[in-house]
Amino acid sequence: MTLPTHALHASALDPELLAAVASTTPGASDWRIEILHEEEAQLYVIGDHVEARRTVANERARLAVYNDHAPKDPDAGSVARGVTGLTLLAADVADPTHLAARLREAVTVAGLTDNPPFPLPTMPADGYPSVVTVDPVLAGDLAAPLDETMARLEAAVAEQDGVRLSSAELYATRASRSLRNSHGLTAAGRGTGVMLDFVLIASESGREAEMHGEFERRRLADLNVEALIKLYASYARHSLRATAPTTHRGPVVISGAAVAELFNQRLEFGGGPFRLHASAEAAYQHISQFEPGAFISREEPRGDRLTVLSDPLRPFGTQSYAFDAEGLPARRLTIIENGVFTHRWADTRYAAYLGIEATGAFANITIVPGTTPLRALRDVSAGPIYEVSAFSFFNPDPISGDFVVEIKLGYRHDERGTQPIKGGSLSGNLFAAFGDAHFSAETYTDGAYLGPAAIRFGDLSISGS
Repeated sequence: MTLPTHALHASALDPELLAAVASTTPGASDWRIEILHEEEAQLYVIGDHVEARRTVANERARLAVYNDHAPKDPDAGSVARGVTGLTLLAADVADPTHLAARLREAVTVAGLTDNPPFPLPTMPADGYPSVVTVDPVLAGDLAAPLDETMARLEAAVAEQDGVRLSSAELYATRASRSLRNSHGLTAAGRGTGVMLDFVLIASESGREAEMHGEFERRRLADLNVEALIKLYASYARHSLRATAPTTHRGPVVISGAAVAELFNQRLEFGGGPFRLHASAEAAYQHISQFEPGAFISREEPRGDRLTVLSDPLRPFGTQSYAFDAEGLPARRLTIIENGVFTHRWADTRYAAYLGIEATGAFANITIVPGTTPLRALRDVSAGPIYEVSAFSFFNPDPISGDFVVEIKLGYRHDERGTQPIKGGSLSGNLFAAFGDAHFSAETYTDGAYLGPAAIRFGDLSISGS
């Protein structure tokens, strides 16, 4: 992995001390220690003036403490394993008595849970792969690139007629991470990130409409500010004249950021149905709808066939890693191939439970694009086509895959032309929808998703006026 020339300052959290204390804590059968250090520059703009500039640093240690004990249920076997996590700051480590007490408390909490035993990973025989996660531009002064990027953003907004900047936030982050466990595993790596959040307001004849954009990238060069402002300014202007859609059932095109949301929901919301149902954990809990060798759409697809890969090796991917939270090495994994579920991703625990290979955490998602140009997906010769470009909040049921989502912005294409729409809702089943889908040849990426820029589904429902 490429490392920045600007070194992060020495850690105030001594990994040797933490390892020594964890190893000598009574009842700590195993342990894992992760130390993270982050430096971040932040820039906040309201209207046409800078509201605040900040530079912050954060350092913390995350410990996982495992306790093996006799299970409460005598039929559960002779040994059960519990685990709990705790976060430590430098002040916690500086006080030996407090540190020892925190670890003893963690052992007590871990002892309350009866899981079947499972191992911790050891050092991989071939070491860890080289994964490019550091932007050299962010290796030195973090604040200067923010000023330059914000100036570009403001200039781009100034070129848009009838559109102004309401607010913007821009962060640049540099981070280091080290990991070790009680089985001799050690790993270390670094990464960078940039986040842009803005709100544009379009005005016309006394009416206003706003459009919000939020973007994360690993490197500054991937944050195409001018193109983003041009696109979202057009969205804001279209919102001014958008009308509610009519009720419709049939073909619907989902494009841009909205198509990425189908696959790449935020981790704080569980990561989405694809991530869940492809996991060994879901299989162990008997909630996975994916069966190896079977179509994920429950029937043979009539259109393009979905191929999905988890790819932590992608250069500058926002979910790229050389090693995951457990210390498992990164590997590219085909999850679905030609519409058929082929491989579960698994951490060490659930791999042991199912008797399969541990693959590491789910990472960047890659979808193999199609061969149909986007303009052909919008073909209206057989009737009107609705296209959705932005959801208000896409949050499908993680178990069933059913979804009902408000349309933040979309378009109706018919023989008369194209009319913006907003309001109403789009509904369907995420898995069944891929039984009749066609993928664009053009691609789109949001840093984690890389795949077709649009997908035309043959049978979705729009509830409108």
